[in-house]
Amino acid sequence: MGLMPSAWAQQIKPSPTLEIKSIADSLRLEGKQIYDFGIGEMNPELPVPHLLKTAISEAVMGDATHYSPEAGDPELLDAVHADLRLFGLNYSLSEIVVCPGPKDAFFKICLGMLNPSSHRNRLVAFAPTYESYENLPILLTGKPPIVLQTDAHFLPDPNELADLLNQDDTIALIVLNSPNNPTGTVYPPSLLRELAEIVGKHEQVCVLSDEVYRTVVYDNLEHMSIASYLPHQTLLVGGMSKEVSGTGLRLGFIAGPEATMRVMANVEGNTSSCVNLPTQRGYAHFLRKDTDLRVRHQIRDALRVRRDVLTERFNSLVGEAVWKRPSGAFYFFPDMRNYYGRRTPGGHVLDTDAALALYLIENANVVTVPGSKFQRPGYLRFAYAVSFETINVGIQRLAEALNQLC
Repeated sequence: MGLMPSAWAQQIKPSPTLEIKSIADSLRLEGKQIYDFGIGEMNPELPVPHLLKTAISEAVMGDATHYSPEAGDPELLDAVHADLRLFGLNYSLSEIVVCPGPKDAFFKICLGMLNPSSHRNRLVAFAPTYESYENLPILLTGKPPIVLQTDAHFLPDPNELADLLNQDDTIALIVLNSPNNPTGTVYPPSLLRELAEIVGKHEQVCVLSDEVYRTVVYDNLEHMSIASYLPHQTLLVGGMSKEVSGTGLRLGFIAGPEATMRVMANVEGNTSSCVNLPTQRGYAHFLRKDTDLRVRHQIRDALRVRRDVLTERFNSLVGEAVWKRPSGAFYFFPDMRNYYGRRTPGGHVLDTDAALALYLIENANVVTVPGSKFQRPGYLRFAYAVSFETINVGIQRLAEALNQLC
């Protein structure tokens, strides 16, 4: 009969972004020129800042390779504490826990806050939604998330959330993600305030605020955290993956109420022991130097230029797509349903976003992620932290492939 993995583990789906990356990598091995908008990663186009790389190297050469305390190295906790103050948030060192990446931080929060034997054990996410928000509740409780759709601007409906919380007392955790993956939407402060007022009436409900793109906000907008309005019920997740192109360095953090953070530290200590110390020391050094956000804003500005080039190309070449210009992160999420029902040169009818994405890979060498992977069918996600050649030639190739449809 063989080994029997957990039934809950067998229910979770593969990561769609890593699945798409595998397809793109396979095509490259075949020698094809790929225009890859699939994976949400800046490196190598926008590499890790030299300041951070040097600090990590120096930590290794200085033999900073031992265990750190389970909640994190004191140097880093102090640096994160100071950095959060730049965003108007005041957390003590005992209210911060460091984890091996933001995704791991989300996992640790779910481990600590979702009890499968408790009556209150459901997670709420807003679609379009990131892959882990769907999979981890299933892995840990056997129950899928409750998914609420957002409006045409990808913003949650506060009234819908209020009705759900008033009618369903099984909800333990609500996930908010702004700036948003996959849409690039930034939640306005008025919306966050209204959501905080609604959740605040249910004191056993926790908000997980995913803010990994907090420094990537455009058009003179400012990032705002719901923790500013609801600090005692919010667990804030941040990290270096998207701020400084450190996806492979795997460092994230959680900030929240001290009693809950003691639990998170215990979870961290019993599952990961700690985050590798050279990265912690390196990131602490970086944060102490980048107190004016200059380096991170340089990255943001480079991404903004790419956003502008991409949307200009799309506007001039892809006339039947429906879209709004993203305000943050580095994702573009156009509605492509006007291309449904068209036939490919081979005679196949495109009736899903997955079919459209496959057509673009096979006929234009353009890699995107179908919106259905994020619970929003009919859309495609473009990650535009890529070269200008990829943007310019890739969108040209995409438009030519779409023009061949009839």
